[in-house]
Amino acid sequence: MARKDLFSINFEHILYLLKNKVYMTNEDLHSVHDSAKKMKYISSGLSFSEFHLKLIKNGLIQHSVKIKDRVYIRYSMYKDADVNIYEFTSTFDESRRFFSMSTSLNIQGLSNFRNNIIFLTKERVTKNILDEDNLTQEKIDQAFKKPYRRTKAIGKFLNYNIVLLEANKTNGKPFEVIEYNNYKVSSINRAFVEMISSVGYMRSTEDIINVFVPIKDKLDLNKILKVIKTFDFVYPYYQLAGFYLEQIGYTKNELKSFYKNLSEFNFYAQKERKNYIFDEYWKIYH
Repeated sequence: MARKDLFSINFEHILYLLKNKVYMTNEDLHSVHDSAKKMKYISSGLSFSEFHLKLIKNGLIQHSVKIKDRVYIRYSMYKDADVNIYEFTSTFDESRRFFSMSTSLNIQGLSNFRNNIIFLTKERVTKNILDEDNLTQEKIDQAFKKPYRRTKAIGKFLNYNIVLLEANKTNGKPFEVIEYNNYKVSSINRAFVEMISSVGYMRSTEDIINVFVPIKDKLDLNKILKVIKTFDFVYPYYQLAGFYLEQIGYTKNELKSFYKNLSEFNFYAQKERKNYIFDEYWKIYH
């Protein structure tokens, strides 16, 4: 009978080290290799490559997704059928990225909208300074006649589309980003602003309204105002937010703070519509 090597004898201990993280990077595997050596679970002469091959033979799975020119590779003892998509994607640049838009609502159990699309956002290192002085009605009209510009940073993984987005830098750290079940996610108030300002990813104005009608009471109007102020949009998003919030169920009286910020311009709820209805109160084409 062949004598078992240290790896085989101590595999249960090695497995315990592997399960400290559900999805591991290559660097994580190197750390497990180093720890296993220090604890004498494997021989000091076992190279990382040999250790890696032994792990694969014992059930280590490689998950990978290509997004633009980068391949994200993660290792796990879980098969594709057991993949937790939030756990998996939360390891992508984990110190800077957070779940945003409808994904943040889905994680918080507030909706199930577009649950096959995973939106991950990171804030830019520096703030883009936008020129409000050059905004004209003609420029707004022309911009909303053009198709949506969507990111090319999209990867397919199992039945999911993973969409990596960037947001303008806010106050030192992402504004209105919270912890929920150990995930960093946009708050419901930030998600609302993200979705109405990125309707091209959300299908339509009506879809956004339908998402928020049942969770209206969880919104905080003052926080929504702060999000819009912090995002420092060039376009008149106060009046767009007011329009949406009225459709969701708030009264005009409750939305006076949004109306006070009405701009001189007419604005649009979304692009790519053949016919628009004009809301004179909020000056919104929808």
